[in-house]
Amino acid sequence: MVTPRYLTAQKISLLVLTRLYCSSTLPSSATIPILSFILSSTSPSTSPSARNQSASASPNNTTSFSIDAFEHVLQGHASSMPGRTLLDLFLKHMWELNSFDALHNLFDNLGELLIPPPPGTRDGEAPDRICLSRASPLGAFVRRARLEFNRVQFDDSMKLWSSFIKYRSPTAQWTKRLAGLASSGIDVVAAEMGLQPGDDVYEVAYGHLEEQDEEGEELSLNDLDWILEFQLDRLQRFGSRVPEAMQSQLRSMISSSGHVHRQAHLVYFFDAWKAGDYTSAFDNLHRYYDYAMQTREKIHYQYALLHMAILQADFGCFGEAIAAINETIATARENQDMTCLSFSLSWLNHISKAFPKQMKGTGYIGMLGSERDALTFLKAKARETKMWNLLSATLLNEAKLCLAAGDSVPRALEYIYQSSHLNIKEHISSHGSQMLLQSTLYSRLGIPHLANAHCELLLDCYEHSCPIDERVRAVGRRAFILSQSGRYDEAISALKSMDPPVYKSLKFYQHILLSTGLIKLKRAIRRSDYSAATHLLSTLKPASDPASDPLDSELSFLLHEAHIDYLTSRGSYPEAFSAISSLAQSLTEDNADILQRVAVLLMKAELFRKVGKPERGFSVALRAASVAFKARLMPSLWVSVGVLANLLNGLGEYGSARRMLEGVLPQALENADHMLNGTLYAHLGDSYIGLAGQCDAESQAGVRSRWANVAKAELYIDRTRECFKKCSFLDGECEQLMKKALIAKLRGDEKLAEEWAQNHNQVWEKGMRMNEEG
Repeated sequence: MVTPRYLTAQKISLLVLTRLYCSSTLPSSATIPILSFILSSTSPSTSPSARNQSASASPNNTTSFSIDAFEHVLQGHASSMPGRTLLDLFLKHMWELNSFDALHNLFDNLGELLIPPPPGTRDGEAPDRICLSRASPLGAFVRRARLEFNRVQFDDSMKLWSSFIKYRSPTAQWTKRLAGLASSGIDVVAAEMGLQPGDDVYEVAYGHLEEQDEEGEELSLNDLDWILEFQLDRLQRFGSRVPEAMQSQLRSMISSSGHVHRQAHLVYFFDAWKAGDYTSAFDNLHRYYDYAMQTREKIHYQYALLHMAILQADFGCFGEAIAAINETIATARENQDMTCLSFSLSWLNHISKAFPKQMKGTGYIGMLGSERDALTFLKAKARETKMWNLLSATLLNEAKLCLAAGDSVPRALEYIYQSSHLNIKEHISSHGSQMLLQSTLYSRLGIPHLANAHCELLLDCYEHSCPIDERVRAVGRRAFILSQSGRYDEAISALKSMDPPVYKSLKFYQHILLSTGLIKLKRAIRRSDYSAATHLLSTLKPASDPASDPLDSELSFLLHEAHIDYLTSRGSYPEAFSAISSLAQSLTEDNADILQRVAVLLMKAELFRKVGKPERGFSVALRAASVAFKARLMPSLWVSVGVLANLLNGLGEYGSARRMLEGVLPQALENADHMLNGTLYAHLGDSYIGLAGQCDAESQAGVRSRWANVAKAELYIDRTRECFKKCSFLDGECEQLMKKALIAKLRGDEKLAEEWAQNHNQVWEKGMRMNEEG
């Protein structure tokens, strides 16, 4: 059968239900469920609540559903007739369509539903039926159904009647009250003529019904357009791919329809794009473009250019992307399409921030001036055109800009709360990006449990309304928070426990692979497993150079940081200094995040300390501490204080180092970063050892003070050991054991010193065996 244009057996049944709603007195409890069911099945722009009610009523989708869906909606509501439900009345009207002529009468009489009631009913007399407005959703559905039926040819109308008979047939056994109506068979005219199954005339008219019992539910071209629009909405909002089962169904539907569907090219384009199949993505996008040119639909042309620009940027061709987006902006201005224009400008501002080097290399100069000016312009345009989605995203971008530039944290929180208020007021589903930004803010403030709580809230409460990339980021952030406390296996398990559909997208698969590799690399460096670290570095470098997606820009910096840590741990100080200088220059040219620039300063200060130049390292660490304090980068501030204290210990200023460390340790302990806490404890232990050496050994008070400082040093050395053991820092743990052996030897306890030395050897050998076992 040729795919119908609009009318199907399901829509005929909806027309019967609509006539029942207009011509009968329904209980008030049934009004909302019935209207929601009809509207969700006929209007693609229905509210989400109506669609949810329809979905709960029927296990199938809203465009093609079985007759059982009507039973779910009508069974539980009583009618005005005693002992009868609304389902009984509905089935009565359905089986009254007992001939092809009755079907014609149904469509001929639909016009009565649109005729206003007589004037006499306006004087307090209740009308005996409901009149539909011609502009209402139900009125538009009735009018289009009549128009489409009048356009249908005789052969197609007979096929429509046959499909309705087949669709209605399961209800013959639902209730005994149908016995009288259904006893005449599928066609009362055939019964009056005495025709029965087996007769030639009967077989010509209805013999094919039994052969079609195994066919699926019928779809019209209008229904297929709805399905494609739904798939496009899912692909664009969530960044997911079409499931394999749905792919085969879509291909069979489209091939059987015999028509070219514009949305189908976009569905195939998005699916190929997310899979990393750029060749197929370009092919399908060009088909979409060709369709726009053939039909001369300019809106399709400009959105095709917009997708082309995004795809070119994702592929790394930024010159072509700028040319495409400039053409998009020009076309949007010509058509006065503010939605496309604002989105294009927003994307251009985002891509220039995400890839500053590549954009400068193509000769791009910001169209809107500085980033702050661009956000101000976009915010004003979003308010003018009431594009609340764009306004909410722009407010979050302003908050990100405040954090990246080291501006006021309260101002960033103000932007976040404005965006949150807008999301609630205008029903915008952008909770994921807001919670991720709040998680970032709390991480910078040194409150990891709140950062983790926001990630868990996103995954537990908003998982089904957030794009996949936001879920991947939330899982990745939780994994890095777990790795801070030394729970590497749990972090890797969290990344591997992602849903299988995530791995079908090349971008998300690379992100998870890079995150997992970074955690393993950090663990290998701390365990002194340099063979594994070397292998991981050679594997991960191509994955992030260049960072082909903004999603991986933060991970790219973490990889550079891990590489420098690896070089420093191996003692390759010249190579480490070159890597730090190159990274610092790159971050300065890109006007990178203040957090990354402070981290580079701290790496440089630590390197100066290790090569025996504490004076140069002190100035760099002091600058990093000042910037971190102004920007409220609390973990960076604690790290910089630790570096300063270590440099002061090297310069003999043990008292000043002790006061600094004791000032930040209570706050640093809340961060639950065992590596940071262990480092601070180790520096504090060194300070007390230095203070013990400065005590007067000739006086009794000096001796007591010396051994009191040594006892405190041992206490902090033990705490350092515990922290380093939790985060698997093998060198640090062994170093603390050697300190314990030296302290025992200074006390004159050779036996205890030997035990600590043996313990050191056992811990080192155990760590090496663990590295060999993998």
